[in-house]
Amino acid sequence: MSAVNLRTRRRRAERVEDVQRRDPNAKKVKGERIPWKGRKLIMGFFLAPLCLLGVLIFFELLFGATAHGLLKDEGFIFFTCGCVFWLLMGWLKLQPRLPYVFAHELTHLITAWLSGGKIHDWHVGHDHGYVETDKTGVWITLSPYMVPLYTLMLFALYGVLQFFTDLHLTHQFQVGSFAIGFQWAWIFYFMVGLTMCFHVTFTVEVLRTEQSDLHHNGEFFSMMIIFLGNLVVLCALLVIASPNVGPHDVWNDGERMLVSAKNELVLRCGKASITLTRAGKVLIQGSYVSSRSTGVNRVAGGSVQLN
Repeated sequence: MSAVNLRTRRRRAERVEDVQRRDPNAKKVKGERIPWKGRKLIMGFFLAPLCLLGVLIFFELLFGATAHGLLKDEGFIFFTCGCVFWLLMGWLKLQPRLPYVFAHELTHLITAWLSGGKIHDWHVGHDHGYVETDKTGVWITLSPYMVPLYTLMLFALYGVLQFFTDLHLTHQFQVGSFAIGFQWAWIFYFMVGLTMCFHVTFTVEVLRTEQSDLHHNGEFFSMMIIFLGNLVVLCALLVIASPNVGPHDVWNDGERMLVSAKNELVLRCGKASITLTRAGKVLIQGSYVSSRSTGVNRVAGGSVQLN
């Protein structure tokens, strides 16, 4: 992959006006002054321990989720398939570069606009791009390296579609003598893995080249911010994807307690367990099960099977 020149730049005329406003005697602008660069280097050193702590938290979440069945979770399986598919495209040299340049510059544009800046011009090419704006800052210059735009768009689409249909509903298809199940959510998991791997691989490739975005804030400080931002995104995806990592709803008002989980809730003690699944199954297992009642003990169902 050739060098990709991606940057956010201010109009030269407006930079001249800014300098002359600060110093009326200024006649030439040799380059854009970068304030706080030395202090940002110091801030970068303070961020380094946070990055290390973030790595430890990520691996703790990963190992905990793996021990509780993450590798068997369908979301993780299809997410991994998406990542492998993208890496296979890279091995075959079929990874398109233009979509990344477009997403990179569009993220610059959106963050500049949200920060109150004016967009004067922007350009997207096959291996380069830029955004001309009258406002800049850490968030504007570094956001494309941290924000997986296509992945966020997929989550937005998922949220909209969930209002109209249950993407986790299993559809059965009969192929000969075989019944094949299918969920639309599987495509979502696959595309999230593909787009996230797309973002990470191209970001690493771009950071290996000389980028004005990094020089603007200092390379060390910028790399710490980018690393920490991507680590936060990966931790969030791990929490969302894992059936055992993340928030479990517990409500207790003194009279009633409600415990809910995303896919599965297990109450276990030794060899005895009660499992509640997303599909509506209640599984009671144990070496000895006793059911007693002082009143009516009723067993009802579509069919009752006694062994």
